[in-house]
Amino acid sequence: MKNIYPIIGMHCASCKALIEKMVSGVDGVSSVNVNFATEKMIVEFDEKVTSTEMIAAAVESAGSYRLVQQSDGMVMEPATSMASSNKMEASHEGVHHDHASMLRQNELDGLTKKVMLVGVGLLPFVALMIFMFVRFFNPSFMMLNLGVVNLEQFNYEIDVLNLIQFVLATPILFIGGSQFFTSAWSALKSKTANMDTLIAVGTFTAWIYSTVVTFLPKLLGNFGGGTLNVFFEASVFITFFILLGRLLEAKAKAQAGQAIQKLLHMQSKDAVVIRNGNEIRLPIGEVKVGDHIVVRPGEKIAVDGVIIEGTSSVDESMMTGEPLPVSKQAGDRVLGASINRSGYIIFVAEKVGADTLFAQIIKVVEEAQGTQAPIQKMADQISAVFVPVVIVVAGLSFLFWVTIAPSLGLVSTDVNVLQLGIYIATTVLIIACPCALGLATPTAVMVGTGKAARSGILVKDAQALEIMHKVNTIVFDKTGTLTFGKPTVNEFHQLNESSEEEILPIIAGIENMSSHPLSDAVVEYVERKGLKRLPGNQIENFSNVEGKGVSALVGGNTYSIGNAVLMKEKQIELSNDLQRRIDELSSKGGTVVLVGKDTQAIGIFVIADELKPDAHDVISKLNNLGAKVVMLTGDSNKTAENIAQQLGINRVISGVLPTGKSDAIKALKSELGENAVIAMVGDGINDAPALAQSDIGIAMGTGTDVAIETGDIVLLNGSLEKLVESIKISQQTLSVIKQNLFWAFGYNIIGIPVAAGLLYPFLGILLSPIIASAAMAFSSVSVVLNSLRLNRD
Repeated sequence: MKNIYPIIGMHCASCKALIEKMVSGVDGVSSVNVNFATEKMIVEFDEKVTSTEMIAAAVESAGSYRLVQQSDGMVMEPATSMASSNKMEASHEGVHHDHASMLRQNELDGLTKKVMLVGVGLLPFVALMIFMFVRFFNPSFMMLNLGVVNLEQFNYEIDVLNLIQFVLATPILFIGGSQFFTSAWSALKSKTANMDTLIAVGTFTAWIYSTVVTFLPKLLGNFGGGTLNVFFEASVFITFFILLGRLLEAKAKAQAGQAIQKLLHMQSKDAVVIRNGNEIRLPIGEVKVGDHIVVRPGEKIAVDGVIIEGTSSVDESMMTGEPLPVSKQAGDRVLGASINRSGYIIFVAEKVGADTLFAQIIKVVEEAQGTQAPIQKMADQISAVFVPVVIVVAGLSFLFWVTIAPSLGLVSTDVNVLQLGIYIATTVLIIACPCALGLATPTAVMVGTGKAARSGILVKDAQALEIMHKVNTIVFDKTGTLTFGKPTVNEFHQLNESSEEEILPIIAGIENMSSHPLSDAVVEYVERKGLKRLPGNQIENFSNVEGKGVSALVGGNTYSIGNAVLMKEKQIELSNDLQRRIDELSSKGGTVVLVGKDTQAIGIFVIADELKPDAHDVISKLNNLGAKVVMLTGDSNKTAENIAQQLGINRVISGVLPTGKSDAIKALKSELGENAVIAMVGDGINDAPALAQSDIGIAMGTGTDVAIETGDIVLLNGSLEKLVESIKISQQTLSVIKQNLFWAFGYNIIGIPVAAGLLYPFLGILLSPIIASAAMAFSSVSVVLNSLRLNRD
C-alpha cells in the first residue's frame, strides 16, 4: 500500500529526517519520503503488518507533528494507476486537502497570535536597545540607573534593571518559545537533534547565564575583568525573529504550494443529472458512470464523458494549457473541470471520481511534488548531520575562547572570557540554519511542477524536471507526434484494366479486417467514393504481416496490400518502370501502399499523414538550442528523408518496426556515448518501450490514461510548443535550485565561522545573537521567495 499523508507541525529540514527515521522503524514500512516544502509524506507499507494508526503514532513520537489520516476526515480509495494493483491514494475530491489546509490554517493563526504577543513583549527591550544605542554615540546622555536591591543577609546585590529584564524575558522565552523546547525534548527522547535543539540550547544558555549574572554574579567573577552583562534581550529577540521567520516562511510556502489548491478549486462541486426523466442537482461524489449530465453555458463540466446532445465551445485551458475554447458536438469527448462557454449540452458520464483525467493530473502533480530531485541528495545528507556538527562547533568555540584564546593573547584581560564564550557559542547555535538547505530544492520543484501543470505540462517526478534541461538529443516518433497521426489517401493509381468499382470494395473489405491506421485510411477513402466494402464473410485466409501489410483470399484470388517487402514475399513482380514510379511517388513524402492480385501489381495508394502546423517552428527552436533532433519512423528512407527535409531534421532512423523502436534508442545511446541525454517524444501508445528506454520519455497526451502512465513528462494537449516550454521551465527551475543551494551553503559557510569569532582577533568584531537570529530566520524565507520567482518568469 502506498499513501500520501499531509504532516502538520513541520518547521525545519531536520524534521524531515527525524520523521523519516521514526516511520522507517515501523514494522512493515518499506519506504518513506517526507517533503519538507509540501509538508507531505509518501509511505509504502504492508497493510497486513502495520496500519495508518501505527504510522501516525510513529510520526507523533518524533515530536509535535501530526499526520492527517482517515480519522481526521481523509477518505482513502484505490488508485487508478494502471501500473499498480496494490496502491491506495488519498481521494482527490478535496476532502483531505481541505482538512489538512484547515489544520495548517489553524496552526498559522496560532503562530500569528504568538508572534504578535511576543512582539508586544519585545517593545521594552527595543526601547532599552535604543537607549543603549544613543548612549554609545553620546556618552553624555543620561544614565539609566534604576539602582539595586541590597540583600545583606545573602551578602549580594541585585541590579533592578537586570531583574526587570528577567521578569519580562522569562515568560516570553518559555511560553512564547515553548515549541522550541517541547520539540527539542521530543528529539532528545528519540536520540536525535533538530533545528529546535539549536534554538532551545542557544536561548536557554543565554537565559541561564543572564539569570546567574542577575542573581549570583559572584559565581562568575573568576573569569576575567570587565562588566558582567545580561543577554535577556538576546533570548527575547531570538524567539521573536525565529517565530516571525517561521510565520513568513509558512505563508511563502503556502503561496508556493498553491498549484494543487488552484487545481482543486477548478473542479465542479456538483452536477445536474437526469434521473427518471427529471433534472436533479447532485454532489459530484454521487455521479455514476452512465449518468446523463446537463451542462448549461458558463457551468463547469463535472466529470469525463461523451456529448450525446447539443453543441458548444469548451474552455479546457486548465487541463491542457490551450487558451482558446474548443468546439464540441455530439460524439466529442469532454473533460471534468473544463468550462462550457456557449451552448447547452448533455453528455454521458464515462469516468468519475479518481478515474477522471482531472483526478489523475492532481495525483501526478501531488506525487511529483513529493519526489526528490537528485541534486537534493547532497543537501539532505548534510542536513541529516548538520545539527550535531553545529552543536560540536559551538562547544569547541566556547572552549577555545574560554581556555585557549586568553593564553594566545587573543582576548584582553579586562574581558570576562566566560561571558565571551557563552556569547559566541550562543551566536553559533542560533545562526546555523539547515532549513534553507532543506527548502532549496523542494520549494523550487513545487513551484516548477505547479507552473508546468498550469501550462498543460504534466511532470511525473522531480528527477524528470531536473534531467530535462540536460537533454541534448531529442528523438521524435513521426506518426502522431510530428504529424496528426491520421493518415489519408491522397492518390490512387490503378495498374490494370479492372474498374475502381470492382477492385476498391475488395481492397476495403480486406483492409477493414486490420486495425492499422493506413488500413483505416484506405477504408475511409473507398467510403468517401460512395462504394461499399466487400462483406467479411466473403473474405478467407486473412493474414496480418506486422510491419509489411495484409493479405487474404477473395474469389479464389490472393490479394496482397502493403509495402514492397510484402510484394516480394508474395512473388509479385515489380517492373523497373513500376519501381521508378513508386520511387517518384515516395519522394513526395507520402507512404506508398501497393496492391497485388496473385502475382501481378494492380494498384498504388499514396497515403500521407499531415504535419502538425507547429512542427517546423518547434524543430527550428530545438536546433537553435543546440539539441540534436532525430526522427524515428517505420516509413521508407526516401519518404522519411522527404519529411525530415520539410521540417529541418538532419538525422533520420527509418524503416523501424514498432517492436524495434526501443532497440533503436538503445543503439543511438551506444552511438552517441555516455554524454548523450536522450529524450524520446511519442504518443505514449505504441512506443511505451522506447519512452522507457530513453533518459526522458515525453508523451504527447490527448487526454488518454495511457499517455499519462507512459511518459516522464506528458504534454496534455499534444502541442509540440509545450516541449520547448517544458525545457525552459526545467532550465528556470534548475537555475533557481542552484541559486538557492548557493545561498544556503554560502550563508552557513560564511555565517558560522564569523559567529564563532573568526573576525574578533583581527577587527574586534563579534556577531550579535540578535542579528544571527534575524539572519537565520530570513535565510529560509529568502529561499522560498526566490523559488516563487518561477511564477513570474
